[in-house]
Amino acid sequence: MSTSIGYVVFGENFPFLTSQSVFRKAVEDDDKESRRSFREYIDVVKSICCTIQEILGKIADLGEAIKNSVNWTIPWLSTLAIVALSIIMLILYLIPFRYIVLFWGVNKFTKKLRKPNYIPNNEVLDYLSRVPSDVEKMMYKEIRADPDRSRSSSPPIKGKKISRIK
Repeated sequence: MSTSIGYVVFGENFPFLTSQSVFRKAVEDDDKESRRSFREYIDVVKSICCTIQEILGKIADLGEAIKNSVNWTIPWLSTLAIVALSIIMLILYLIPFRYIVLFWGVNKFTKKLRKPNYIPNNEVLDYLSRVPSDVEKMMYKEIRADPDRSRSSSPPIKGKKISRIK
């Protein structure tokens, strides 16, 4: 089986999740030179580890975006998700499932005929890319002025001694 689970789940939006792309460089290097030095072997292992770390980071960012969407971090996007899910629920309630599957199948298999230059995209991943992860929330957090700090920078009042903590 040449496709991995990541390609099946995420589609064409994450082509780096296929098992072929992760190990392609290692296989090509094996074909070119059957005998490689220990340093080259370490470099290949390091590049594979970096790729795996990037993949896990992107998956963690998606999980944090889902969490922040549910936590109402950005209220407008959470409201948009609630409205979209309500419309989908209403459609699923009113239209029989057989007709929905029929419409989806006709749309999927005739898309190349109707729009030859169509670029596929995933609306759910587009939505989640707009919701910030926890790291992005910390980076864009508003910095407020501390009122206590502004008072301490003023010169001391005459007659009072400033005690130092040792």
